[in-house]
Amino acid sequence: MPQNIEQPVAIYLLDHGRHASLVLPDGQGGMVRYSFGEWRWYVEGRRNLLSGAVALLWPTQAGLGRGLYPEIDEPEQFERLAPEGLEKIHTLQADAGSVQTLRRRLDARFEAADAEPVESEEFGLAFVPDPRRYSAVHQSNLVVADWLRQLGFEVLGTPWFSRWCIESDMQAH
Repeated sequence: MPQNIEQPVAIYLLDHGRHASLVLPDGQGGMVRYSFGEWRWYVEGRRNLLSGAVALLWPTQAGLGRGLYPEIDEPEQFERLAPEGLEKIHTLQADAGSVQTLRRRLDARFEAADAEPVESEEFGLAFVPDPRRYSAVHQSNLVVADWLRQLGFEVLGTPWFSRWCIESDMQAH
């Protein structure tokens, strides 16, 4: 849990099984979902052993996904913003100023893309090419962990396999 939370706001780490995404309040009553992934796997739908191996062994094109959901304002509605499925929703508290800073940073990266967003009905997100390459050391869960660190969270261990153990969850284990 971040220290020095002046204005607490709920944020949500979505565990989809093999990958994760982050949901932040949009500042106007709705939600914004962000995800990071390998372009061919998530955007083009090339999901086979060869594509997976290439994505992990060599740096490949990455995609930044964003979904705007002005009509969704609570976790009970998150099935609608994550059509690929949810294994767990981790509700966390972060400082509103830090959340706004991260959201602006991610939105600026999304808007700066040199390509039109590609809509994915499967994931409920629009993807743009990300300037950072996707690789085994820069994959979806590690990027989400970095976003959590930017919000002041301490991420222990490696979230590489989407095995999240959040401090507030520990009492449930």
